[in-house]
Amino acid sequence: MKRTVSFLLAVLLLLFGAAALADEPRFVTIQEWLDAKGECGDCLVVVQLTEILNPVLAVGADETGTVNLFSSDGGEMELNFMPEEGPGPLNGYILVISNPRYNEYEGTIEMAGWKLLRCIPPVQP
Repeated sequence: MKRTVSFLLAVLLLLFGAAALADEPRFVTIQEWLDAKGECGDCLVVVQLTEILNPVLAVGADETGTVNLFSSDGGEMELNFMPEEGPGPLNGYILVISNPRYNEYEGTIEMAGWKLLRCIPPVQP
């Protein structure tokens, strides 16, 4: 009887542990994001800015591909890729962003509605 109860408790702990891990954000690549059609749930994407097109539009890349990053929703999330003060254009910067969605106006080629978690300057040799 003790073994059965112990076994059931172990199974329950494993199930609750797996459920708790499922709620944690996970890192995805640009290709995984594209394959999921922008529906990656609670996910994180790491991209390096390769080209700044204007203050609110830049090209981001990782080892699997490139995507346009649209940063302006008029709210607090807005990121200026070409700040007048500070480092200047953010070429080469690495961004950690959460929960990117398709830009409804540009379709699959552009991420919008994301939140900036970290902005890491490029490493200078």
